Amino acid sequence: MVKIVTDSTCDLSKEQIKQYGISAVANLHVTFGNKTYEDGVTINNRQFYEYLKTDPNFPSTSQPSVGDFAAIYEQFKNDDIISIHVSRDLSGTMASAEAARDMVGSKVAIIDSRNVNAGLSLLVIKAARMAQAGSSAVDIKATIESMVARTRLIFSLETLENLRRGGRIGAAQAFLGGVLQFKPVIAVKEGKLEPVERVRTLSKAILRLRDIAVQDLGVDKVRQIAIMHADALSAANDLLAACKQSFTLDEAIIIEVGPVVGTHSGPGAVGIAYTI
Repeated sequence: MVKIVTDSTCDLSKEQIKQYGISAVANLHVTFGNKTYEDGVTINNRQFYEYLKTDPNFPSTSQPSVGDFAAIYEQFKNDDIISIHVSRDLSGTMASAEAARDMVGSKVAIIDSRNVNAGLSLLVIKAARMAQAGSSAVDIKATIESMVARTRLIFSLETLENLRRGGRIGAAQAFLGGVLQFKPVIAVKEGKLEPVERVRTLSKAILRLRDIAVQDLGVDKVRQIAIMHADALSAANDLLAACKQSFTLDEAIIIEVGPVVGTHSGPGAVGIAYTI
């Protein structure tokens, strides 16, 4: 069976990784001061959000090493591997994966999701389900690559400060210096963060996220969505409820933003991912 590999910026829980049959996850790292943690291994979500409140050091993040990927690829060296990762424009993870593939020489197809978190997760889950069903590596690769440009992630942030301090703000810097009390709505577009608009309140942001999804998906088809949140489960449930009122859902996955992505989003983020 084809092995599906991803990285921890998909933010799927250990239970979800097992549920969907994902073969391996390369973990990124988050550093507070002089202490570095392995995403989801030596620091969990609860600990991270507590440290974010109490640690005087703003965290930094780093990609998995080439050795981390090489160890995974060696483990599956007799199998075909589909390795799907966070956008190259948001992380150096793809470069580590490619260097490990070249070093190990395994049958590894590496795919740039051009996305992160819930957007990445939709691709990984689809690949894992196809692998479980017995699809070939060629078919899985073709399907996932066709989904990349059609998979959307749109989210609202409590503040732009974490994106700014983490150096990932990109074009969303256009929102800086404007109205102080607003919720920025941001999309991942072609692998980069792009500003969409500003709204005044969280409740309006939730409805706007729903409306954008309705505009993209329509209301007459059964759809799969993924709801992301950064220590904001109540907001995620509100967004899910709003979506259920507007279109038919075949499946809705809730994904909590983990330490690495949470470093850049900050707490309070909520968003939706889907494939059109």
